[in-house]
Amino acid sequence: MPAAATDGASALHVVAASGDAQGYLDLARLVCCKAPELLLACDGNGDTPLHCAVRAGNAEMASLLIQEANGCVERKTMLRMTNKRGETALHEAVRFRHDTGLRMVKALMSHDKELARMVARDGTSPLYLAVSLHHSAIAFELLSQDKELSYSGPLGQNALHPAVLRSKKMTQELLKRNKDLTKQRDLSGSTPTHFAASADDPSLEFFLYVFVERTLEFYSLGIYFAPANWLTRFYSFLNLPLYQLVQADPSSAFQRDNDGLFPVHVAASAGNLVAVIILLILCPGCSGLRDSLGRTFLHVAVEKRSHNIVKFVRMRPEFDSILNIQDSQGNTALHLAILEGHLCIFQTLMMNPHVRLNLPNHDGKTPMDLAESRAPPGFYFGMHAQRRILGTLTFVNAQNGNSRRDRFKEKLVPKLDKAEESKKITEFAQIVGICSVLVATATFAVVFQLPGGLRTDDNDNSPHDNAPSQSPSPAPGHPIGTPIMAGKYAFDGFILANTLAFSCSTIATFSLVYCGMAAVDIDKRIKLVSISIALLNGAARSFCAAFAFALYLLLSPVEPATAIATATMTALVLLDAVRFLWLLFVDTVIVLTRGRGAAPLLKLTTAFIANMVYLFWPYIIIFSLLGGHNNSALHSS
Repeated sequence: MPAAATDGASALHVVAASGDAQGYLDLARLVCCKAPELLLACDGNGDTPLHCAVRAGNAEMASLLIQEANGCVERKTMLRMTNKRGETALHEAVRFRHDTGLRMVKALMSHDKELARMVARDGTSPLYLAVSLHHSAIAFELLSQDKELSYSGPLGQNALHPAVLRSKKMTQELLKRNKDLTKQRDLSGSTPTHFAASADDPSLEFFLYVFVERTLEFYSLGIYFAPANWLTRFYSFLNLPLYQLVQADPSSAFQRDNDGLFPVHVAASAGNLVAVIILLILCPGCSGLRDSLGRTFLHVAVEKRSHNIVKFVRMRPEFDSILNIQDSQGNTALHLAILEGHLCIFQTLMMNPHVRLNLPNHDGKTPMDLAESRAPPGFYFGMHAQRRILGTLTFVNAQNGNSRRDRFKEKLVPKLDKAEESKKITEFAQIVGICSVLVATATFAVVFQLPGGLRTDDNDNSPHDNAPSQSPSPAPGHPIGTPIMAGKYAFDGFILANTLAFSCSTIATFSLVYCGMAAVDIDKRIKLVSISIALLNGAARSFCAAFAFALYLLLSPVEPATAIATATMTALVLLDAVRFLWLLFVDTVIVLTRGRGAAPLLKLTTAFIANMVYLFWPYIIIFSLLGGHNNSALHSS
């Protein structure tokens, strides 16, 4: 079927784009014989029939049109004709992938070796196009045909700019041919080294991480502790594009772009730890480079939340000198971590004793001042990042700046927005209230469905005694309607846990009712919210304990192993407390690392005890009340 015609297209344009079938070839030959001037005719887009044939992937048709051009001069004229975008047929051939595209490129270049020197209106050369499209075979063919071909690309780039993003082999070949490509800047001032610094390398991730997850880069301890010479050998073996560029031209690591960013800043901004390591081991002077805002790459890494890069710097002693460098506003990396509210980065920096805690910025604010000005007022969950940052600085006795505390609090410490806080508490009360009511309802219903059931006559002394009743009158110690399991350790534990869960959830529900009432003072509502959370926490833990006791009570007589297993699995709900304990552990490491004496440790010890009581007080009460119980009653009535 003939191809659709564009505006101004001749018959030869239509035939050229239609296919490589013999019929179309014969028709094209006939048209060329009758009207040879159509070989150089252009349609509305400026395309010649050769453009149309190559764009459609009709290699045989393209060869025919080239042969039909009479004489070398006319043939070269046709090959070099450009459309409205300034592209020759070679540009179209490069775009066509697979073997057909390579065949057409070879055919075109065989008739004009200098064809690859022609660039489009936007500056795109055939080589740049081939590299950008990752058509490596075509790119190598172009390089082999003409040693003086154009490397030009759009926006002031050259072929090396896209090569470093796509292929180690292509980067190596281009550097072998023309090392000066590393110095060329595009319109943004970026060199190929800037481009390479921003690019990840999937093969490296596969090499380093078992699960091929980039997020696991943080846990790849080898990177953080390996000696510099080992890292050099490792990256030399990988031969990454960035490594090749810096090896070929070390000065490229010290060139700024139009925004004043060096390649190491670009790598930090992209979160590319690999690029940062390569630049630092090959050009150690990069570590102290500052951009137009006076920032080192560490400042940029903190602002972009690149935790892996910050951790690398913190764990390598050779970079201790940049930890306290101040930018144009006087902010160190620690200042920025607090301003960004990134808890993990803040903790990572705090674990290095060389990080100075009390260094003021140009506004006279220390990290403690910034933490106080960023911590939100009102009710917030205990794991809120800014609250945790302020708490950690308090533990290590960080100091405020030289300013009057009353004026500082008046001007910089956030004020409580009562309307916003009231709305937040009301919404919280509605959501959490549902949970507390559900727990209260479940614990109330359990009272009428006790494990093991109730006695119906005086012979129901065991949950497994199914003998018929021999006497209509109940025994004095076991009245009808009492629990069959009464007196057993697990049953008593179940009753205590269920009662405590019911009490806590009920009180929490009443407290949440007042929390949702705007008529109650906002400060009182904040306190009631805190109390409700503590009570709901106790209710949930007690409810889980009751569940475990009930399972054990019912299964232990027949399946002791299963009973123990289910009770142990129920204990997994305690893992939510690990998050709180982990935060305390991190604070402890920070305090020990910074060697601030006994006072911070005393604070941490007090906080640890308080948190343990807060998290597990229901179990303390339950097992304290069960403490006097005869443990042998576990399996006896």
